[in-house]
Amino acid sequence: MTQQSVKLARWVCLECHYIYDPAKGDKTQGIPPGVPFEDLPGTWRCPECHVLKSKKGVFKRLDE
Repeated sequence: MTQQSVKLARWVCLECHYIYDPAKGDKTQGIPPGVPFEDLPGTWRCPECHVLKSKKGVFKRLDE
């Protein structure tokens, strides 16, 4: 697996099962497509349940 494919992995919120897809971004918070989860600001919140990205153990990278 290349570094690029790892960086563009989808991530799931374990609280509500929302999936952040970097190919889509998050228009609710002004995140354009192409932004990897790792590059989201620590203040980013799940658009469904509003849990902070910086909360430990809440988001998990999806292995495909």
